[in-house]
Amino acid sequence: MERKVKGDTLSLRGDSKAVLGLVFLAGVMLFGVGAAKAAPKPAPRRVMNIVNFVRGCDPRDPKLDLVKPFRAEVELNTKYNLENTVLLQYDAILREDMMAVVKAADSERTEIGLWFEVVKPMVESAGLKWRGRNGWAWDWYINPGFLMAYTQEQRRILCDEAFRLFKETFGHYPESVGSWLLDAYSMDYMAERYGVKAFCICREQDNTDAYGLRGGYFNGAYYPSKRNMLSAAIDMENAVKTPVFKMLTPDPIYNYANSVGPGPHGPPTLEPVWESGQTKAITDWYFRIYAEDPKGLLGLSYMQTGQENSFGYDAIMKGLPYQIQRIAELRDKGLLSVEKMCDTGRRFAAENPANCVQTQVAMEDWRKLGRKSVWYNSKFYRANLLMDGKRLFFRDIHKMSDSYEEPYLHKVCKGWQALYYTPPVVDEFLFKTKDRTGVMTLDGEFASLEVATADDETLVATAKRTDGSTAEVRLTRGSIFVRGATLTFEGKDEFVQDMHRVGDALSMVFGNYRYKVKLDGQFAPTQKGYLLRPVNGVIALDLGRYVD
Repeated sequence: MERKVKGDTLSLRGDSKAVLGLVFLAGVMLFGVGAAKAAPKPAPRRVMNIVNFVRGCDPRDPKLDLVKPFRAEVELNTKYNLENTVLLQYDAILREDMMAVVKAADSERTEIGLWFEVVKPMVESAGLKWRGRNGWAWDWYINPGFLMAYTQEQRRILCDEAFRLFKETFGHYPESVGSWLLDAYSMDYMAERYGVKAFCICREQDNTDAYGLRGGYFNGAYYPSKRNMLSAAIDMENAVKTPVFKMLTPDPIYNYANSVGPGPHGPPTLEPVWESGQTKAITDWYFRIYAEDPKGLLGLSYMQTGQENSFGYDAIMKGLPYQIQRIAELRDKGLLSVEKMCDTGRRFAAENPANCVQTQVAMEDWRKLGRKSVWYNSKFYRANLLMDGKRLFFRDIHKMSDSYEEPYLHKVCKGWQALYYTPPVVDEFLFKTKDRTGVMTLDGEFASLEVATADDETLVATAKRTDGSTAEVRLTRGSIFVRGATLTFEGKDEFVQDMHRVGDALSMVFGNYRYKVKLDGQFAPTQKGYLLRPVNGVIALDLGRYVD
């Protein structure tokens, strides 16, 4: 990233009520003041989107039958009468055999949308020059296969061409658009010009592909910033007004950094081609933690499954039939709402005028190693608290920012890979070294961790040590409160050497971008990082105080 250093400034734009709420909450924690009960809100929704995305060619294996897996996916959804979404790539729309499968689908239950990877016929129809590898009409490299490899003017031209063909074919514009990566500029253009109701993009996957994301909502739905599609917008004036969904249901414990699934390959998601999506016991675990008995659920509990046809029939059918059967069973029991992605996007927008709190919690470890994971996401930050053996630590805290720009908002990506970030406070993947953990650890050895919801925006994690003492982590929309513990952070010199206390805040730099986190607690540098000690028994990190 090439950005000039700039600092966050104090701003309460529309959030003064939230700040007052934080002050009151601190009083509840420190002095035991009773809080009036708010009117109960409807129970959080548990939603499944079945999204199958379809390419018209794959030069990596020209002999691969791309129609057979697509037809099988459609037949499975029809067999169980499931709402579903099919996203068609530009070149798939041009194929008569692909369109025959579309016509055979249940039109009442099947949404047809757009899978937006850039392909040769789209580029040439738009009057631009295709620069893919020799003989490749589609290329998984960012340059030339994704919109950020083009200027903003060219992105508009390519969007217009894709939407033109779609409307000429189907009589309307697509309401759902997906891609492994979409840039903020193109998202905003498609939302404003064509009325797109839902986007979907890749989850974090540091162990595979060229599409690198670090930060933002771990899972679920959010309105992205117009300057950075990965960052949830703090102020809706700066937001793309259409929600974006993370794809394919990440594992809250193991979908982090370079973690892999149960076998020798595969990201830990619900994708049916990987072992985590093919193993029935693990698939059932996903449904337990996201739908059947989710612990600490706030906001939307969002699941997605489906697969691109490029994996082929044999690989996809190893996992998808069992998943679809289980989805239908959970729908019939009323535990899971199965929806078209456009309908989920439309309802999210109707119920949430701004970004809302969402959690993903796994108090059960399918590997039987006792790990427990708590993800908390809000418009100000995300955080992950992990229990691993007797250790309890934050392995991730990222701020959201309306001014932190994605790298290719204005520039063109000329390489094969694109990396997107939000400003990190703690990030094990980014800051770990041979002798430094990269995490923020609570002192002591822990025997248990439990979670509970205090209200519709507050999650409380209570941990008991082996000596009988307890620590509490309270996650609210803008702040993290830790009671009964000292926090120790270790990280790379490049990050920790720029960190220092300025007045009531910790100041830090990432990618030439300076930002602050308000701290109530004692701060002390160490050889490997820093130490935070409580004041009046509590450490408070206020991530909603210093915003853009």
